[in-house]
Amino acid sequence: MNTDDLAELSERAARIVAGGGGLKALAQALADAAGGAVLIEDDQWRHLALAQSRKALSNLPPTFAQWYKPAGGADGRVAHITIDAALHAACAPITAGGDREGAPGYVTLFLRAKPPQALIAALRIIAGAAGIELARRGAGRAHVRRAFWERYIAGEWTDAAALKEEAVASGVSLPATFLGAVFDVEGTQPGPARDAVAQAIAPADGFCPFAAVPGHVVALFGMRHSADVARARQAAHNAVRDVPAITGARSVSCGIGGYHADIIAGPQSLDEARRSLALGRRLYGRGSVTLHDELGVYALLHAGGDREAFRRFAEAQLAPLQGYDRKHKTDLLKTLRLYFEIGENVKEAAERLSVHRHTIFYRLNQISQILKVDLHQPKDQLSLRAALAIWQMEPESE
Repeated sequence: MNTDDLAELSERAARIVAGGGGLKALAQALADAAGGAVLIEDDQWRHLALAQSRKALSNLPPTFAQWYKPAGGADGRVAHITIDAALHAACAPITAGGDREGAPGYVTLFLRAKPPQALIAALRIIAGAAGIELARRGAGRAHVRRAFWERYIAGEWTDAAALKEEAVASGVSLPATFLGAVFDVEGTQPGPARDAVAQAIAPADGFCPFAAVPGHVVALFGMRHSADVARARQAAHNAVRDVPAITGARSVSCGIGGYHADIIAGPQSLDEARRSLALGRRLYGRGSVTLHDELGVYALLHAGGDREAFRRFAEAQLAPLQGYDRKHKTDLLKTLRLYFEIGENVKEAAERLSVHRHTIFYRLNQISQILKVDLHQPKDQLSLRAALAIWQMEPESE
């Protein structure tokens, strides 16, 4: 590494900090330049970021804490250590800004060979940039966490491992996944609206990650599994009921997104919550709590789905019935299809299927329980009719 390489690394680090790329990107820049691995830790030697070049190193220690002893001389406080014959390391303290005493963290470079002086200079460049990055994030952990949530809701992460690593660095504890919700609070200030919603949903592991914008409060519910959606729904109903009395709001409505097992899909759930809120207001009026998964074909049409989206919709609507038929060797899907085709005439359905009309009533009751729908409700009927039509158009249904 020569002076031009150091200048290029310095410029890359400046671009990362200016663009809000974060500690992970700074670690990656040094790892790529040095052909090694880079570990960034805080002042308590807790993990903040880790990056490796394509020449991946194995058996990296989880922390450099046990070896850190500042060196004298030209390197200042950079510590050098030979861990074993094939692994060497140098650790530099992150430069503290302002009047802070002590280093806010440490950057360690791991290499297969003893690092030359040029790489020590590169290490100190990244340590300085990391100090600026920490200062840019703000003095308090609250600012760091807020920045994390803003990036998460914007859908910045596509890899769960990277998301969890950044969460640890930001002091955020993540559940298995998140369910998104958006509250429309009319007639009160954003701050009190957010506080009141947060208080109402807290018993269901719900929280409001950042300040509300006028009228809307964004919320996330921590989920362990899909059964937790019911708790979130009840908490949303409690908020819709209680927040007007607490804040003096004219009305509160809520949209809740779909459940997705992958935590990366949290922003998608929030987008679904926004659409559910808009549709719920139109379909059910103010003061409603609308779940995306219960909107059926309305959500599909509102989103303007493509053919694949229509196929997924039909599969989600009918898969429980198909699975039940396969397992129990029944004809519930066939019964439902016929029931709609002949205008919901139970007597004619019984004649065509050569069964007693009471059997048709029993099957329809089974269908309602399995699909969790009311076959007498126009909204549920519309979704099922649309799903059946889509299913019939698919080649595999023939």
